[in-house]
Amino acid sequence: MKPLQLSEIRRILNARAIGAADPSIGSVGTDTRKMQRGCLFVAIRGDKFDGLNFLPQAQANGAAAALVDREPEHPVGIPLLLVPSARAAMGQLAAHVRKSFRGKIIAVAGSNGKTSTKRLIDAALRRNFRGSISPKSFNNDIGVPLTIFPADSEQDYLVLELGTNHPGEIKGLTNICRPDIGVITNCTAEHLEGLRDIAGVRAENATLIDGMSAAGVLIVNGDDQDLLKAVSRFEGTRICFGFLSGNDLIARNISCTDDGTSFDVNGGVGRVFIPMLGKHSATNALAAIAVGRAMEIPDEQIVASLRSAKSPEMRLELTEIGGIRVLNDAYNANPASMQAALETLLALPARGQRIAVLGDMRELGKASEDCHRNIGRLAARKFRPDRLICVGPEARNIAAEAIHAGFPIANVEHFPNATSASIIVERLSDGDLVLLKASRAIGLESVAEAITARPTTASVA
Repeated sequence: MKPLQLSEIRRILNARAIGAADPSIGSVGTDTRKMQRGCLFVAIRGDKFDGLNFLPQAQANGAAAALVDREPEHPVGIPLLLVPSARAAMGQLAAHVRKSFRGKIIAVAGSNGKTSTKRLIDAALRRNFRGSISPKSFNNDIGVPLTIFPADSEQDYLVLELGTNHPGEIKGLTNICRPDIGVITNCTAEHLEGLRDIAGVRAENATLIDGMSAAGVLIVNGDDQDLLKAVSRFEGTRICFGFLSGNDLIARNISCTDDGTSFDVNGGVGRVFIPMLGKHSATNALAAIAVGRAMEIPDEQIVASLRSAKSPEMRLELTEIGGIRVLNDAYNANPASMQAALETLLALPARGQRIAVLGDMRELGKASEDCHRNIGRLAARKFRPDRLICVGPEARNIAAEAIHAGFPIANVEHFPNATSASIIVERLSDGDLVLLKASRAIGLESVAEAITARPTTASVA
């Protein structure tokens, strides 16, 4: 970000200054361990921490000033800006910084595939333009500002990820970042504790357009007619993508191997390969192609660039560990992503058994039991892995429904947590393909760690 005098930030935020110094601020941060000299420290309060307690560390590590929402009990050696909410003020400051950005702001929202789509967009653009993307899943009212602040205002693009678990969150984020190009990957059952139902999910993600002007470009999953209705008031250019006819970009003839996913695209684009797994990855790539076109990159260059995309960690990440192949998709889970992971498990070749380790899908509210039972039915009637391992209290419903729907009871197990489930590694054989899929809180990576520590001589069926 371009340096700002603290006095200018005070005016932007209508803050009360505590201390007469007026240092130049060149960065903004919330983590005292990552302070830079001349940084504005934002003292955010959370459920388990209070940034105000870290003012001495912030000063010691180079902070030139701090943004606070109440005065500290003891004097500190740096000037303070007092505001009603430090968290909200950080977003307000990010919105101001965003105005100086010369390039295109690209915002990705939706239920599934945001991080992968962000990576694919970056791959499609970076050979022709200079830009950056948000780290990991920096997609809330803290992460989005923390992505905007360090971005070079002279670069050509910045790709942001916008997440939500309650109404109004996307609208707040899009009003901060004011996207030039908006992407909605899909809308499925997720975060239903806050968003109630799929209609609520659609309505929430559709507010992405509230921060966009009529000069912008909206790229949206056209397979969801209700989503298209939800964004119908957008006055700018709209590009639809998906599997169904009628979309501007359509993926067909999809094939999946250990190396990635290949598919045909209509409109002369031809055959596309991306080093990411799963049929659903094809639609994420279509969104990236649409962004590339909006940035006036020739199709052949976009397709060539997509071959170098890098998949995020723990998102259908395929590795081989001592003869066992692990398909690690344990970063997060909802019903749609769970189905996509099972579909990918069945699409990949396996010398041994295909084993699905499925854990709880969190934040589904009153729909949780039905959603878990539906996964059990699908496992029994559609996907049919060789073994089904269910982990967590809610996943008990997956196991029960799978058995009820005809899955062999001898091939179904339930464990209360990931630690106890790690015993399954003793029954793995070389050539087995193991899917790990659950919400992040279940911690299925511990099963992957147990597989890593597994003696390579183990061969019990």
